[in-house]
Amino acid sequence: MAAALVASAILFVATPTPAPVRVTLGDVFGMWITIRGNCSQGQHLFDGNGEYRMWCFDSISEGKWSLRGGNKIIVKHDPQKPAEEIITVLGFERHSGHTFLYVRYQDGYTEKWMKTGLTSP
Repeated sequence: MAAALVASAILFVATPTPAPVRVTLGDVFGMWITIRGNCSQGQHLFDGNGEYRMWCFDSISEGKWSLRGGNKIIVKHDPQKPAEEIITVLGFERHSGHTFLYVRYQDGYTEKWMKTGLTSP
């Protein structure tokens, strides 16, 4: 019994965990369309001046954006308040002609975004 417990512990420790995704400002900059998630066809604009704008159905949200920790997009909707939205980048893929971001919001909800025409700040 003890041998099985030790073997299980060794397997657990030896199981690789993926390294956090690292993205740069240039990777995030631009217009993204939600292709899978809560706001189908929603748009996220991250501009070179740190401005953020999101369109989802009939609503528009604005704020300032920045990166933290290499994989967290921080959005402050009101500069007078300390509250911030944290969007964690789970994956980043470049394919011929398309770039995709896999993101998770603070509430655990995930989305897949596809980059449109704007590609550099």
